[in-house]
Amino acid sequence: MEKLQKIDRFLSDKILWFTIASLLLGIFFCQTFSVLVPVTPLIFATMTFINTLGCNFRQLGHVVTHPVPVLVILALLHLVVPVLCLVICTPLFPDNPLFTTGLVLNFVLPTGVISLMWVTIGRGNLPLCLSALLLDTLLSPLLVPLSMKLLVGSMVVMDASGMMKDLLFMVALPATLALLCHLIRGGQAAEHWKPRLSPFSKLLMFLIIISNATGVAPFLKCVTPTLLVVIAVLVGLSVFSYLLGWFVSHHLMRLDFPSVQTVTITTGIRNISAGAVLAAQYFPPDVLFPVAFAPIFTQIMLAIAVKLLRNTKAGRADQASWEAESALTSQ
Repeated sequence: MEKLQKIDRFLSDKILWFTIASLLLGIFFCQTFSVLVPVTPLIFATMTFINTLGCNFRQLGHVVTHPVPVLVILALLHLVVPVLCLVICTPLFPDNPLFTTGLVLNFVLPTGVISLMWVTIGRGNLPLCLSALLLDTLLSPLLVPLSMKLLVGSMVVMDASGMMKDLLFMVALPATLALLCHLIRGGQAAEHWKPRLSPFSKLLMFLIIISNATGVAPFLKCVTPTLLVVIAVLVGLSVFSYLLGWFVSHHLMRLDFPSVQTVTITTGIRNISAGAVLAAQYFPPDVLFPVAFAPIFTQIMLAIAVKLLRNTKAGRADQASWEAESALTSQ
C-alpha cells in the first residue's frame, strides 16, 4: 500500500511530464500505438469508475437543496461557451466546417473528472464539485449529442444514438457503478480501493493520451496556417472559460472563495478524453484535431489557474484562515 501511494505521488508530481511524454509517443509512434484505439472506450470506462469512487448519492441530493451554482456551471459549460465558440468559428472556418465541429465538440463536453483532484488540491468546495461532476456526467449521454445536433448538426452527419451509447458506456454506467459500490460498502470502497487503484488510473489516462495523439499525428506533420488558427481559438476559448467561471461566481453570484475556485475549475476543464474517443469514433479525422490537441496544454492551464486563484486577495485570506485552523488543530 505504501509503495502504491509513493508511485501515485510520483505520477501526480510529474503528471505534466508524463502527459508530454505520452503525447510524443502517440505522435512519433502513431502506427505502433494505433492498436489502442479500439479498446480506448473500455480503458476510459475503467478510469471513470476509479476516479468516481468515493462519490455518493448524497452529493446528488446536494443539487436539490443548493441548485443555483450547479445550474450556472452547466449553463456555462453547455450553452454559453459552446454558442460563443460557434459564433467565432463559423466565419473563421467557412471552408473547413469540420474544424468548427471539433472545436464545438471540445466545448460541449462535460466537466472533467480530474477537476476533483484540482479542487481538492486548492481546498475548494468539494461537495459543489462532486454535485456538478456527477450530474453533468450522468446527463452527458443526453446533453452532448443534443448540443452537437442543435449547434452543428447541419454541418456533418452524426450518429447521435451511437454517441449516446458510448457516453453511457464510458461515463454514466461506470459512475453509477462507483456510486453503488459506495452505497453497498458504506464508503469503504473508496477507502480500500481508491488508494490502490489511483496509480493504475493515471497509467490508464496516459494510455488514453497516447491513443488520442495517434489521431492528431498526421496533422502535426504538416502544420498549416489554418491549424494554427484552430489552436489559437482553442487556447483562447479555454482561457476565456476559466475567466468566465471566475467572473460569474465572484462578481455576479458573490460566492465564497472555495466555491469561486470550484466554479472556475469546473467551468474551465472538460472531459477531453471522452471527447477524443467520440471524435475518433463518430466524426471525420479533421474533427479530432482540436479535441486531441487540447490535452497538450490542459494540465498547464489548470495549474496556472489554481495558482492565480490562490494569489488573489480572497485566496490569500483563505490560505491564512486554513493555516490558522491547522495550527489550532495541531495544538
